Amino acid sequence: MLRRFRRGLVLLGALGLLGCVPSVRPTAELLDPREVIALIPIDGARADFRRAAEAQGFVPLETVSLPALGERMVRFAIPPALDGPAAIAALEALQPEVTAGLNHIYKPAEDTARSRFDYADTLMRWPDGGCRALGPVGMLDTAVAAEPGARVVARSFLRDARPETRHGSDVASVLLDRQRVSGAVGYAAGVVGRGADGAARSGVDSLLKGLDWLQAEGIRVVNVSLTGPYNKLLDRGMAGPGARGMVIVAAAGNDGAAAPPRYPAALDAVIAVTAVDTNREVYRQAVRGAHIDVSAPGVDIRVGGAEGLRFVTGTSMAVPFVTARIATDPELFGQDAATIRRALRASAEDLGQPGFDRTYGSGLVVAAEACRP
Repeated sequence: MLRRFRRGLVLLGALGLLGCVPSVRPTAELLDPREVIALIPIDGARADFRRAAEAQGFVPLETVSLPALGERMVRFAIPPALDGPAAIAALEALQPEVTAGLNHIYKPAEDTARSRFDYADTLMRWPDGGCRALGPVGMLDTAVAAEPGARVVARSFLRDARPETRHGSDVASVLLDRQRVSGAVGYAAGVVGRGADGAARSGVDSLLKGLDWLQAEGIRVVNVSLTGPYNKLLDRGMAGPGARGMVIVAAAGNDGAAAPPRYPAALDAVIAVTAVDTNREVYRQAVRGAHIDVSAPGVDIRVGGAEGLRFVTGTSMAVPFVTARIATDPELFGQDAATIRRALRASAEDLGQPGFDRTYGSGLVVAAEACRP
């Protein structure tokens, strides 16, 4: 029986409308608060505009023709008696076709954070210097390209498919990031490839073969950033390792709030993870449901690899944060899924409706204070 049925009664009091959070407009910076710029159409510019502005105390600083835009730009010093808004109003009153404005500053959208995952680490309160992995971590995903500085043991279980590395490499770049997790060894079971139609996919047979390999290698925590329909073979296959000490952490799915539960996340033996952004708001395409256990950063996560640094979003990217959290906590690593679920629930930062809810589960996973640096 799925957890969603067992949790049904709990959810009756948890449903409701989420409160709206007002947006905050950032303070605009000005290159010079005592200057104002006017744009006048070149075809409609009148010679008396500048003279009229000067008569009101505006001092011309620069006049530039912008023929490709069809504009003439004049930069003025604002008269001492006027502030910015008053200066704009005065210039626009001189001619109807004039648009005036202040000289706002625009900055490069450069990430100057200390880490590739600064917002995620901050959100989860990950300790400075990271934590030490207590054992190897497993992955059921695509193949993994070489991750700089990380040790990966890889094996392919593809059948009639071309190897694919992008998704698995993205996940591995989060899971094995040395700034967060030191000493981690990844066991990557390549179960997803591209078929003849070009679509990335994995069969249940490949998943089970990969899972069997990870179990044989003694892997205690496995990251599964894959989703699909319910399959009783997968259910049975994952229940066995779970009973023998393996914990599987899986993505809730990106099929939308109205979609049915996705698997293996919705299986009893699996910890289901949804994604939130830097404002702790749920990823809009994340699947909801009573099977959701916890939340983690998964929106605009910066990943690295052979294709360079870029941003990726989805519940797939939230899972490795939780997997890493489990792999570095001496109170969790090696425990069964039920024990880990209770511990994560107890320490999570509550989001959404008070207590457990179908959107955020028990809330945002926070880093372990007891992790070993």
